[in-house]
Amino acid sequence: MPSSTPFRTCPGGVATRPTGGFTLLELLVVMGLLSVLTGMAVGVLGRRDPQMIAAAVIGGACRAAQVTARSQGVPTEVWVRPGVDNEAASVQTLLLRPVAVFGFEPGQSSYDEALVPMIAGEDVPGGRFGHARSSGGNTKSSLLRWPVTPAVMDLRDGFVCRLDLFLTSRTRATILRLPPAIELIVDEDLLPTMRLRLRADAGPALAAVVSDVPLPLQRWCTVDVCCNGRLAWLQVDGREVANAPIGGAPLQEPDGVFEIGPAETPLPGLVDEVRWFVYEMGPPQTLPIELQPTRTFHFPYDLHGAPIAAPEVTYVPLEGDK
Repeated sequence: MPSSTPFRTCPGGVATRPTGGFTLLELLVVMGLLSVLTGMAVGVLGRRDPQMIAAAVIGGACRAAQVTARSQGVPTEVWVRPGVDNEAASVQTLLLRPVAVFGFEPGQSSYDEALVPMIAGEDVPGGRFGHARSSGGNTKSSLLRWPVTPAVMDLRDGFVCRLDLFLTSRTRATILRLPPAIELIVDEDLLPTMRLRLRADAGPALAAVVSDVPLPLQRWCTVDVCCNGRLAWLQVDGREVANAPIGGAPLQEPDGVFEIGPAETPLPGLVDEVRWFVYEMGPPQTLPIELQPTRTFHFPYDLHGAPIAAPEVTYVPLEGDK
């Protein structure tokens, strides 16, 4: 029977050991420094030059997006939107917030009952980072089963689910699922497919991300299952292997259950650390009221923080400039 096994969790935090990126504290320090520098640029250089103030605000938001992308290894973006009803224009950064980390080390506990999963299968001391978990022939329970509500983890703006896998055989299986929103499966060639059910304007819709690059056999790999509301994609060891455009938010139920290696399709191998992140729009920053962008401008960044597009923001001419 499943049992509440010790594990690592961190609501609003990050893993308890290095994961190849910045820790949350380091990220907050960097973003704080960026905010200070932006404020200095606005206060010392800008004075009342609206164009210089706007450039400093947008530049600070773009730097925050790049820090997020580089630290977590996923794409992000910045939006510059015109104001509505004579309000100031706004600048927002799409940030990635850690929600939970599930590990399998003995002797660890959670300080938030909402993040307690049920763990089954066999303990494997020789995991990627320490202890891992395998089905071990037990087909009665999922390896990890976590009841999750939108209040604990809201998927509406997108998500990243990251896990470490060691597959030992070419077997068709369900790696993870959070019905009805998300499912990751592999076929007998270990080719991964992500299936999404979306909440769209015209009603529920289905989307699939199919990779022609198989997951590795007999070695550890890190798999990312990602969605940001406009695009869904799969990454393996920090490299994108498939993507597909989507048109809606994941269809999340109020009483969803996240599973690793569901009982009916046991995981053909080992799983180690499982991490959940959600995309969230950061607090809006305003531009000088006299500057209104001519349209919405979008600054996307890839998983290395490199700009995919860098549009030049143009503004509606002022009365004196016409």
